[in-house]
Amino acid sequence: MTTGGVVVVGLGNSYRRDDGVGVAAATALDDLGLPGVRVRTGIAEPMSLLDVWTDAELAVVIDAAIVTPSAPGRIRRYDLSEVPTQSDGLSSHSVDVGRAHALGQALGRVPDTLAVFTIEVADTGHGTGLTPQVARAVPKLVGMVVAEINRARSARRSPQPASR
Repeated sequence: MTTGGVVVVGLGNSYRRDDGVGVAAATALDDLGLPGVRVRTGIAEPMSLLDVWTDAELAVVIDAAIVTPSAPGRIRRYDLSEVPTQSDGLSSHSVDVGRAHALGQALGRVPDTLAVFTIEVADTGHGTGLTPQVARAVPKLVGMVVAEINRARSARRSPQPASR
């Protein structure tokens, strides 16, 4: 049974420059005031992910990605089957979405659908504010997440064909 609608989770640390892009994008989405969408930031460990996405119909996780070679500002979308683990070098902190989801499955605490969006970053050093390339990607990412939410809602409203 799902009762939670949509939850958007912005991962990252706003005091580590571009690592705060997940928080910045989630905050921009929260500012839109989309009905039925809960936005959460400040997630520091996997159990907190389970707490916020349990029973959600759609969970969208937004995070910074550190890859080599990097193209700062590049956005990628992953389905659950594609979600990389920390060992793949896509996280700049300790929350591993793939492993958190696996734990959630074992505990019966997962969303119906999970989508992960990453933005490649340039600078995760101490300080506030996003680099220009990463900051320019935030509005595009927000639009992509809104489209993801709208697709999920449309699919939920679409009548399913009767089985014979």
